[in-house]
Amino acid sequence: MPAIIVVSSQNYSGKSSVVVGLALEFRDRGFKVGYMKPVGAFPIKVENEKVDEDAYFARGVLGLSDSLSDISPYFLNRDTLVRYMRKKPENPLVRVEASYNKLSKGKDLMFLEGARNFLHGRMLNLSALEVAGALQAKVLLLDTFDEELTVDRVLSASDFFGKLFLGVVLNWVPPRRMEFTRNRFGRYMKSNGVNMFGSIPVDNALRSITVNDLADGLDGKIVSARDKGDELIESMMVGAMGQEQALRLFRKQANKVVVTGGDRSDIQLAALETPTKSLVLTGGHMPDSRVLNHAEEIGVPVILVDYDTATTVEMVDAVIGRQKVHNLEKIERMRGFIREGLDLDLMLEQIGIEARG
Repeated sequence: MPAIIVVSSQNYSGKSSVVVGLALEFRDRGFKVGYMKPVGAFPIKVENEKVDEDAYFARGVLGLSDSLSDISPYFLNRDTLVRYMRKKPENPLVRVEASYNKLSKGKDLMFLEGARNFLHGRMLNLSALEVAGALQAKVLLLDTFDEELTVDRVLSASDFFGKLFLGVVLNWVPPRRMEFTRNRFGRYMKSNGVNMFGSIPVDNALRSITVNDLADGLDGKIVSARDKGDELIESMMVGAMGQEQALRLFRKQANKVVVTGGDRSDIQLAALETPTKSLVLTGGHMPDSRVLNHAEEIGVPVILVDYDTATTVEMVDAVIGRQKVHNLEKIERMRGFIREGLDLDLMLEQIGIEARG
């Protein structure tokens, strides 16, 4: 039975939204689709089972009732890495194959979501190459567009996966480079025997994260405007300058979170005078009452964290980088980009399925 495993060459490339979007598009064309994520990274506990949070969301959106332990059998993060160094689980690939056989029963097409990159999972013999080989799944590379690196990454992936390589989709392409990726880049890939299925443009709404998710990712506490936790943050700015300079800079960017020291009330007030979605105050300092009252009045959540500013900036960058797509509006937006920008008929042809719908 045909299967596609979507992989990337780097973290936080948008795999979850693309996998779910593709699965929904093919489902709407009349195919019975299944889903699996063999190696997860961010486990949550549901129904007394651990499951990758993206896999749990995907199961719900796709209306699947399969066992969570089959959909998301393994996790690789800081905690499990050390555990597996001490004692490796017995035959992980065999377990993944068994779960896959259950999940694929009665399906026309299976979608597998790769791990952080296509090497992740190697210590369990569950890298993308090993999983794809065992399941005879075709490998679709989702590459975050880079002017200098994308060509080499795609060609290297083609060499690495060989006959299992299905082709490439480019993600987060700047609008000014969309024509280039559709034409010259596509022709070059074809001349090298690589299927170029299309491009998805940069979209700030898809790359955004809610205030609540940011607070959770920072282990922070929201102390104002708690009812605004669903507001979307698209970017970060750091407040480590004078008030006048901060005001000038903050005005240039909307829908942002400003990270600054909890004792910098001047910077905090400047940020609140500009289009700011949230303040993250570091060092565990409770803000001045003027700041707190004004933030409450205009509906800007203030998040308190115990970390220093440098550490917090790194954490915010990582949390925004792995922005969640657990939002139906984001999924519908991605589906629109998939319909408009990807050649799904070519994809079906390359995996040997006749198009429907």
